[in-house]
Amino acid sequence: MKNLSKDFKVLTDIPKELQHYHLPSGYYVVINRHYTATVRSVYDLKDYINNNVEQIDLDVFGQIKNEDSEASEAFVGVLNRILAEVMDYKTFNDGFRHQFIECQSDLETISIRTKGGKCITLSVMERYAQCVDIKLHNRKGKDDDRFQIIGFDYGQTPVPHTDVTLTTILLNK
Repeated sequence: MKNLSKDFKVLTDIPKELQHYHLPSGYYVVINRHYTATVRSVYDLKDYINNNVEQIDLDVFGQIKNEDSEASEAFVGVLNRILAEVMDYKTFNDGFRHQFIECQSDLETISIRTKGGKCITLSVMERYAQCVDIKLHNRKGKDDDRFQIIGFDYGQTPVPHTDVTLTTILLNK
């Protein structure tokens, strides 16, 4: 069982509108192998973690077993930021459903099928190339696997819509 350090504290800010906000059903979040918490309040979750760090089992912590359809995007965003902070991950578009994946090797491929049926492959190559290749696969039987990328830089678009067959993120920069 991987645990947090004894002095760990969740630092994620809880917006004022969520400090007294409670969901009717809640999210079921795994805390350890023997306990799944019903999270109706992100304020209460933060308080629980900060006062029970010895209960957190990082091998299983953060798995969401049930979602509350009445949760606001703000609630989901703060919940994801808290889970990410505890597990030492980062978030992006944190108001969306979030999955945390830890590579087990320095050469690993992750295949994703979107709800709409699109197939995307991420190939993590830390050992050799220090990069991640990203590929969108054409499922319609065509030979052309071209797709478009856009590159952003803090509100600017230095790479406009560009047709590619593969895009790469460099990890050593």
